[in-house]
Amino acid sequence: LFLRDWRFWMVLLFNSACLIYLWGLNAWLPTYLQTVRHFDLKSLGFFASLPFVLMFFGELAGGYVSDRIGRRAIVCFIGLFGAGALIYVVSLMADPYAAALVLALSAGFWGAALPPLFALAAQIIPPSVTASGVGVYNGVGNLIGASSPLLMGWIIAAVGSFNAGLMVLVLAGVIGACAMLPLIRRY
Repeated sequence: LFLRDWRFWMVLLFNSACLIYLWGLNAWLPTYLQTVRHFDLKSLGFFASLPFVLMFFGELAGGYVSDRIGRRAIVCFIGLFGAGALIYVVSLMADPYAAALVLALSAGFWGAALPPLFALAAQIIPPSVTASGVGVYNGVGNLIGASSPLLMGWIIAAVGSFNAGLMVLVLAGVIGACAMLPLIRRY
């Protein structure tokens, strides 16, 4: 039922982009902070965990705002677009501490996109196949997301720049956010 619905494919594309961001961030954050931003191990622990703390608060905020305004797609769009845009800003920053804080804020925006995504999927996928639909979009998303660390590593090795690898997360944020545009008027 859901495979013939174009809206399902927008959810799948959005979720895949979200998981590209998450897998890439998980895989490369400590190395990036240590290699590019030159954090010592004590600072590295704090700044490597801060994005995930802000993700949690982003999830609370995204869920609250989405429920309050009743619009899921716009919150998804702002969350993922903001996450990607802020990663781009990080690549331009010279100060390592400011860059680490903006990176954490990016993760907070990413977190804001998740709760409305699940609520949106529940609105689009027919109730009789909700578990199957979620399984498909999440399974495919994880397969695609799992390629992110490999792609980022290949780009970093080929170009010799971590910032080039970070552009995978930027592009995922922008492209994934655009998948929400056709859904914004209705959801």
